[in-house]
Amino acid sequence: MKKENRPVIGITTCIMEHSQKRYAAVSDGYIRSVHEAGGLTMLLPMVCDPDVPGSYLKLIDGLLLTGGNEDISPHLYGEDPLCNVDCINSERDSCESHLLHLAVKRDIPVLGICRGMQLMNVAGGGTLYQDIFSQLEHPLGHRPKAMPVDALYHRVKLREDSLLRRIFGTETLMVNSFHHQAVKRVADNFIVTARAEDGIIEAIEHKEHPFAVGVQWHPEDLTCKHHHFLRLFETFVEAAGGKSG
Repeated sequence: MKKENRPVIGITTCIMEHSQKRYAAVSDGYIRSVHEAGGLTMLLPMVCDPDVPGSYLKLIDGLLLTGGNEDISPHLYGEDPLCNVDCINSERDSCESHLLHLAVKRDIPVLGICRGMQLMNVAGGGTLYQDIFSQLEHPLGHRPKAMPVDALYHRVKLREDSLLRRIFGTETLMVNSFHHQAVKRVADNFIVTARAEDGIIEAIEHKEHPFAVGVQWHPEDLTCKHHHFLRLFETFVEAAGGKSG
């Protein structure tokens, strides 16, 4: 893709608290992966003015909903938090949900990663396991504490007729894993396109949108060492390029 035609990918940020200041921040892996896939990046700060998301979407060709340490608020699907839910950021939930709804309405390509996938499901009317380790019997390890972020950890099986299966060209994929929440009831407008061996949902795709994909693992941390994960970002950026063209 020619540099002058690079699609602009809006990447959501989180708030990092320091002793004197608050910072809007995001892992460099997202920026690097989008750049290597042929896109330009624009960081989207958490601003909940209802007029702002629409203005941002006029500037971008694709939306990347990032991961983060904040759990999706159980209040969004009618539950109170379990004791394992340590951190909720309702402001982030609201801002990103607004961005997502507008992006889907305007057919802007969307990629949700880890927390971003969970937000896509909840914003669409689905629910989550608040904590898979206390709510499910015999789950696999999905949140290793000492694994490098670029290390492959467990397998996922990709649905045969899915976009992800076409992107990776394989039925089984080894991925990294850093989460304790997971999709429970899938939103009506999504289908499940990957699962772990224990049944945990690892990917969803929108039934009607040209490109609205969520993955539970962190491909942005794998693209340097395991280059085949760059294909996901390349397909996302290509979809955004078609939108901008």
